[in-house]
Amino acid sequence: MTESSFDGQVAIVTGAAGGIGSAVARRLLRDGARVALVDINADQLEAVRAHLEAESERTLPITADVAQERDVQEYVSRTVEHFGKLDLFFNNAGIEGRVANIVDTEVADFDRVMNVNVRGVFLGLREVLRVLHRQGTGGAIVNTASIAGLRGGAGVAPYIASKHAVIGLTRTAAQESAGFAVRVNAVAPGYIDTRMIQALNAARSPGNPDAARQAMVSRVPLRRYGQPDEVANLVVWLLSNEASYITGSVNLVDAGLTS
Repeated sequence: MTESSFDGQVAIVTGAAGGIGSAVARRLLRDGARVALVDINADQLEAVRAHLEAESERTLPITADVAQERDVQEYVSRTVEHFGKLDLFFNNAGIEGRVANIVDTEVADFDRVMNVNVRGVFLGLREVLRVLHRQGTGGAIVNTASIAGLRGGAGVAPYIASKHAVIGLTRTAAQESAGFAVRVNAVAPGYIDTRMIQALNAARSPGNPDAARQAMVSRVPLRRYGQPDEVANLVVWLLSNEASYITGSVNLVDAGLTS
C-alpha cells in the first residue's frame, strides 16, 4: 500500500492504548488516515498519543468504556463531529479475564469478560454501522477475535466463549451490511507479545511466568511469539481497498498454530 492509501479517511480504533490497537493506529496514521483513539485507560492513552505527537492534529483521544452504551454512542458521535465523517473501524478492545476452570469461575468473572468482549463489540458494531449505513458511502470494519474463537482452551472459558461470539457477530454484520457496501471481517491472532499474553503467563505460572512463555512458544510452528505490528499488517490490509472483495472472513495470524 502507498503512503496515501487512507488519505481523507477517518478511523476509530478501540483498545488503542494496547499493543495491537496502538500498532494499527500508527499504521493508519502513517498511511494518511485521521484516527480516533479509544481506550478506558486515560493515562496509557495519553502515552500512546504522545508517541504519535507528530500526528497530533490527525488524532482524537477519547476515554471510554466500550461496555457502556452511552460511552460507545459518545465515542462514535465525537469522532463524526470532530472529523466530519467515519469510514473505518478497528473494533479491538478486549480483556482476558481470570484464569480458572469452569467449576471455579464466578458469574461476575464471566460477566465482566462478556461485557467487554461481546457487549463492547456489539455496541461498537451497532453504532458505527448506523453511521456508515446513513452516510451511504461504504466502509470497512475489522473485529478482533482470536484463535480462542476457533477452539477450546482450559482455564479461560469466558474468553473462549466471548471470541466465538465475536466471530458470529462478524459474520452476521457482514451479511447485514453488504448491501450498504460495508465490509466486516475479523482477525484471529495467536500468541502475540502483548500485555495480555504476559498476564496469562503470570496467572498460569505465578512463580515462573517464563516457563509458561516457553511452553507456549514450543507449540508454535515458527517457535516465537508474534509482534503487534504483524497483526497490524493484516488489519490495515483488510481495512484497505486492496481487500475490496473480502467480507465475513476470519483471518488467522497465528504462525501455523491452528494448522
